[in-house]
Amino acid sequence: MTLRQATALASVALLSVALGCNAPSAEDRAREAAAEIEASIQDFDTPALKQEVDPEVVKEVQTQLTTLKQYMGEVNGEIDPVLVNAIQAFQREKNDAIPWYRFWQRKPNDGLLTEELRKEIATAANAVG
Repeated sequence: MTLRQATALASVALLSVALGCNAPSAEDRAREAAAEIEASIQDFDTPALKQEVDPEVVKEVQTQLTTLKQYMGEVNGEIDPVLVNAIQAFQREKNDAIPWYRFWQRKPNDGLLTEELRKEIATAANAVG
């Protein structure tokens, strides 16, 4: 090996070591990927938890969902995660009853207590009990 070849080889080795030191580690890349994934996840429950509904209406819905065996929490007039999950379960059940070829009629499982949804819950509860 000539001196010139040895110098070129040493330069390549030094350059690759220098570049390797500045490149992010696998752990750093994984942390960055996890942060990107976390940032891309939508939070569906927060709007449902922050909705403002009259406590008497909430109690009525809690009682109706209890009748439907969807809600297992305390009937207290407060919107909590248990109630939001029960509302979402009711919405999923309604969507599952819609045939696949009428997909446009499906509504989001957002847990928001709209007037239309309240009527659907009341109708279902009256049919059961």
